[in-house]
Formats: sequence, C-alpha cells, structure tokens
Amino acid sequence: MTQADRPDGYDAVVVGGRVAGASTALLLARAGHSVAVVDRVRFPSDTLSTHLIWPAGVIQLERWGLLRAILDSGTPVLSTIRNDVDGIVFETPVWAESGVEAVCAPRRTVLDPTILAAAERAGADVFDGVTVDGLSRDRRGRIDGVVGHRDDGRPLRLAARLVVGADGWRSRVARDAGAASHDEYEPSNAIHYAYWSGLDDRGVELWFRSHGLMAGVFPTNDGACVYVNCRSARSRELRSDLDRNYLRFVAEAAPDLAARLATATRTSPVRGTPGLPGFVRQSHGPGWVLVGDAGCTNDPASAHGITAALRDADLAARAIDAGFRDPAAAQEAMQAFEDGRDRSRPLYDLGWAMASYEWDAPTMLDLQARFSVELVREARETADLPTWPSRLPDAPSRVA
Repeated sequence: MTQADRPDGYDAVVVGGRVAGASTALLLARAGHSVAVVDRVRFPSDTLSTHLIWPAGVIQLERWGLLRAILDSGTPVLSTIRNDVDGIVFETPVWAESGVEAVCAPRRTVLDPTILAAAERAGADVFDGVTVDGLSRDRRGRIDGVVGHRDDGRPLRLAARLVVGADGWRSRVARDAGAASHDEYEPSNAIHYAYWSGLDDRGVELWFRSHGLMAGVFPTNDGACVYVNCRSARSRELRSDLDRNYLRFVAEAAPDLAARLATATRTSPVRGTPGLPGFVRQSHGPGWVLVGDAGCTNDPASAHGITAALRDADLAARAIDAGFRDPAAAQEAMQAFEDGRDRSRPLYDLGWAMASYEWDAPTMLDLQARFSVELVREARETADLPTWPSRLPDAPSRVA
C-alpha cells in the first residue's frame, strides 16, 4: 500500500510495530478503522525484553484469539514461580484467583510478528523499514500525520486523524508532541541476559539478594532466558568483560543456577542495558496518543512491560474508537484511557522499589506480596472489560 492509495490518509498511523503498537493497530482495524503501522526495523526482529507476560496480558491475548498461535510456536506454559529471597525459598502457583492458571514468556521474534500479522489480516497496512523523522501538522498546529523515510532513502508521508506513539521510551512522537512527563526515576538497575539450551525446566525462577543482585530464569522458545540484574553503579564492572562477568554475577546471585548452567549451552550473545529511566508521560493531546513504554516506562525488575503494553493498547483503542465515532466524546474517552492506565500505577511504583535495591529480605517479601495482589486486581479488571468488537472469527484458546 502506498500513500497514493489513500489520498485522504488514515484514521490512525501507529508509530512502532511491536507489542503496544501492533496490538493497538489490530484492535482499531478490527473495529473497522483504517490503520497504518510504521517501524524502522523489518520483522521478525528481536529486541531487549523481559519476556514474561503476566495474567492480565494472557487474558488479552486469549480474548484477541492470538494465544494459541503463540503457544503452538513452542512457547512453554509456565504454572509455577520459584522465589529465593536471601535464602528464603518458596514456590507458588500462578494465581488461580486471577482467572489464569499459567503465564508464558515468548521470544519477541514470536510475539511481535504474531500480533503484527493479525493486524495485517484485520486490514492494517504495515510499513516496516521506515524511520519516522517527525510529525506533520495542519494549519491550526494540530498533528495530522508523520513524515519519514524508507530504508532505501525514499521519503514517506502518511496523513492521519490521529498518530499513536508506540515507539518506546525514547519516543519521537512524545518528543515532537511535547508530552510532559512526571514521577520520574533515575536508572538504577542494570539488566543482562542470554539464551540457553539444555537447562532443566523448573518453571519461572527468581533470585533476590539484598547485597544488590537479582537473577532469574524464564523458559521460552527453544530454551530459556537467564538474566542477572545489578545496581547500575556496577554495570561498568559487569560490562568490562561481559561474557566472563555475566557468569560471575550469576554465580554471585544464584550459585545453584550457575552450577546448572555449567552443563547447559549458551546459544546467544549476552545482551542488556546499564539501566533505564522511569517516567509517566501525559498520555494524549490534540492529534496524538502514547501507548506502552512511550507513555510509561516500567523498570524491567517488574517484568510488567509487555503486560502494560497490551493493557494500554486495549484501553487506548477503546478511547480512540469512541472518539472517532463521536468526536464530541473524544476528550472524555481519552481521559478514561489515561485513568485506566494509571490504575496500574502501583505496579509501576512497586517495580521501581524492587529496582532501587533499597530493601532487605522482609521488605522484598512484602513488595512481592503487594505486587501479587496488584497483578490479580489488574487481571480481574481486564477480564471485566467488554468484549472488543471484531470483524474476524478468530477463536480464543485457553492456557491450561
């Protein structure tokens, strides 16, 4: 599809084709709106990720008819979570009271293309290999589309009634729209991980050490993701010899895990970040709306980023759909989206409390208990949302 095929533009142009953007495009297209998605990469493409999808996210994928395809790709079903907090070891089942008895942690080379392909089937036009250089505005100064260029250098302009920024924490849409941010956190948690094969599957495993380390295992497609976190102040030490120090830090955080890795095989380079900033941004303005990390960046310690992106997509798409159908109701609908997003604010704050490393074992156990309560609340609230209008006959499939 070229812009010449839509001389009047789209209802919505979504900048960013990963979880938040692809999901928003999927829902809007299913509701009958014309949608374009642009992303600078070509899919399938990997990205830094916490992988885990908490119960509310599982509910969303199930209701949208996408969960079965993700599981059929070889994504393991995860029904238990094992915790080790300074030697206090306990295993809990995924919370049945959430309405979900198992979670999953798909590779992003599986999750993102699955959602994006569903958006295309629903009628969205996907422009990958496109870098957005900025936003365009009409004579009144209202945002009315995006300008950019393809990876072969050809320019591209897409006009739209609304631009959705799903382009991550460095969001170009947020910057050009002038979105204000608040409740900010400085980077405090360096995260590094690699993929392994041959590691015995014990479900989700988490280690927390009050001297400033965390580690974990998320079984995923073709093996497991094994991560180690440390204070951002130690990231230079870790990254000075990443291959050696990754294993050294894992051994410091979880000696029992390090022993098991000795008989497993690392199948990827070590990837990571010395830390991410946290913030909550203004979610919308004239001609624009932000979803996922573009609107609120969680620290990866919470592993809540994917679930938050799915939540934002659902709530934002409902607001956008309402505003398109009744422009007089647009502002109220957008405020309802922001209010819904911010009801998960406790998960944001709890994640950053974990990432601070300003805790001892009793404090971490309390943080985990409160986090679990919020995950259950979020899942129940998600399950209570009305069914999304769909033109597609995709049948949902349940995680058993």
